[in-house]
Amino acid sequence: MKIMKIIPPPAHALLILLICKGLDMLLPRTVDIFLPTFGAVIALPGLIFIFWAWIHFFLNKTTPIPNGEPSALVTGGPYRYTRNPMYLGLLMILASVGFFSGSPVYLLSPVALFLIVDRLFIPDEEAKLEQLFDTRFTEFKRQVKRWL
Repeated sequence: MKIMKIIPPPAHALLILLICKGLDMLLPRTVDIFLPTFGAVIALPGLIFIFWAWIHFFLNKTTPIPNGEPSALVTGGPYRYTRNPMYLGLLMILASVGFFSGSPVYLLSPVALFLIVDRLFIPDEEAKLEQLFDTRFTEFKRQVKRWL
């Protein structure tokens, strides 16, 4: 498990997509879900969540890097709706790949990444934030859901 934490979540997403590509090439495709409009409808808000979160990290002069040392607790912008807007955005982008590619196997990618970030990354990140920001983070966690 420790080796998985060394690899950042976006790299996990790319590895998962490569695995899906391999599965897509090996497995017969019985269903085609080519829905590019739906893919765009999912991808666009995902990109917005990611960039909106980055802007708020910049405005608060703190790091967006998951294993970095935060100097501020970001609670504005997309963080009013979810404690993990960048991860949520990445999940939405991965889901959109399935609809752009037409292959249902790619729809496994957001599920796989969700399990990785929800079980391996977020608990450590939240423990660090709780240690650094104590009651402010506890209150934030009480008010804002982990996902949506």
